[in-house]
Amino acid sequence: MWIFCAAIFLLPIFLEAALSDCRYAKNLTGNDDEESCLFYYLLHREFEHTGDPHSLSKIAPKTEELKITIENVQIRYVELVKGSSYQFNVFGDIFLNWVDDRLKWDKDGEFGDNDHLFVANANSVWSPHVIDHTLCMDNGCTYFVDDVDVYDDGRIYARIQFKYTASCGIDYRKFPEEEDSCCIFFTAFEKDIARTKFEIEGKTKEKLARPVYAQKIYDKESKLEDLVHEHSPWMVSEKTLSIAHLGGIESLQVLQTCIRAEKPMNTVRVALTLPVTLATYVMLASPLFGDLRMQLFVKLFSLHIQTICFLYLCSITPPNGFLGVRPRIYIFYELIFMIAFGSILVTLVVMALSRVKRSVPPSHRVFLTAKLINRMICCIEPERSDAYHRYVEESLENPQQAETQRPSNEADYTQDWRHIYLAANNMFSASMFSIFLLVTFFEFI
Repeated sequence: MWIFCAAIFLLPIFLEAALSDCRYAKNLTGNDDEESCLFYYLLHREFEHTGDPHSLSKIAPKTEELKITIENVQIRYVELVKGSSYQFNVFGDIFLNWVDDRLKWDKDGEFGDNDHLFVANANSVWSPHVIDHTLCMDNGCTYFVDDVDVYDDGRIYARIQFKYTASCGIDYRKFPEEEDSCCIFFTAFEKDIARTKFEIEGKTKEKLARPVYAQKIYDKESKLEDLVHEHSPWMVSEKTLSIAHLGGIESLQVLQTCIRAEKPMNTVRVALTLPVTLATYVMLASPLFGDLRMQLFVKLFSLHIQTICFLYLCSITPPNGFLGVRPRIYIFYELIFMIAFGSILVTLVVMALSRVKRSVPPSHRVFLTAKLINRMICCIEPERSDAYHRYVEESLENPQQAETQRPSNEADYTQDWRHIYLAANNMFSASMFSIFLLVTFFEFI
């Protein structure tokens, strides 16, 4: 243990002695104790060439085209912007490399044993300004360069840590499981370089599964340094990298970094769709419940369930609306209400027609087809004892007297027509059932 403590104590002394032996360390940077002798050799060589001790850190390399290779863009942390429900603050790292010929050294020379140089102070070496100029103009970004590593061929590897308030656009078409797409547009405009070119070396698309946190909330029961992260409904599901051209100009390249977030609200989606779907199926299957009056009661009860589900949908609607977009679930509800009102209207019309006396026989073929549909498929047929089968001309006060006043030799084909009306009602329900079954298949897949 005492050997370890002694080594820690003597290490700064050995480093200072090593630097004091470096003939290139002449206080060119003001922090001689931070860098290795190789760095001071490169700095001294550039100083003899330009006469400026800060040229390596302030002046870009002399080249017509600077090629910046993007190894990876990592998204470390995403949080909601305070006061917004879909704007994100994105924290991440850009791993990149570029070539600066001023930082080359001969491996056969004095520093042949050094294959790379780690620069402790990242500001001592010039690095490209890979930023989103639009967001940084509004003070919506923070970034700094770290982990600078230089190799003997002049290639520099570095990491840029950033925080941006990304530009987000929400898609309400899948409400309540809407999608949010946020992008950051990195550019590298350099004053002394004519053209900057990006090249993506790693994956351009990556699947993620990270929560989007809300703003940090202080927990009074914990210590001052303890902060509680309360996550929002959003989940980051995908990250994409692409290179675009600003304004269509070939020489102005933009590194477009986008993340896609989703709201996995499966429970809410089921609560909004399953009850109303089952109620609609029961409504369209109402011919199996009995006569027209019973069918009408079933349809009105189903309409009541549909209305309750729609009111719940309205209660969770964003206060600012959907930005002019009509979600798919609202189109689904519109179709359901159209089917419901159409089905109820057809049943009411059939009940009204069933009260009208018919003395003209229907087509025998149509009558047999209607009777087959009612008996074999729907297991129902009209009966005279049903209350809604009263004739229009019958008196409500004395229906028996109206029956005795009807001529006995008059042909009555009302019952035959009722079969046809009832079959038309049943076939309408069956056709709507088939259409709705197809709609729900595409809605839930």
